[in-house]
Amino acid sequence: MKGDTTMENNAELIRLEQFVDKLLTKYNELKASFHALEATLRDRDEEIVNLKATIDELSSERAEVGDRVAGLIDRIEQWESEQENPGDGGGEQGEMQANLFETEQENPQ
Repeated sequence: MKGDTTMENNAELIRLEQFVDKLLTKYNELKASFHALEATLRDRDEEIVNLKATIDELSSERAEVGDRVAGLIDRIEQWESEQENPGDGGGEQGEMQANLFETEQENPQ
């Protein structure tokens, strides 16, 4: 009988060792997965910072382009008003600009 008890204890120890091995294996897998997720999170955080910087840069460029377009529109409106009022001295300039546009259209490059 004593032999049976020893064999049972030995079998229980083997099962316990296998269970502990499985737990350690699973723990190491989870630990590796956790570190991979941490790395992914760091990469995403860095990407977010870079994208925010790009958005800020593009917003600045858009504002600058908007200002430049508004300036061009103002210049065109001023030129048009000079064309409507040739007595203000804008007639000669208007003729020059008209001739300039005609020359460009005649000689396309």
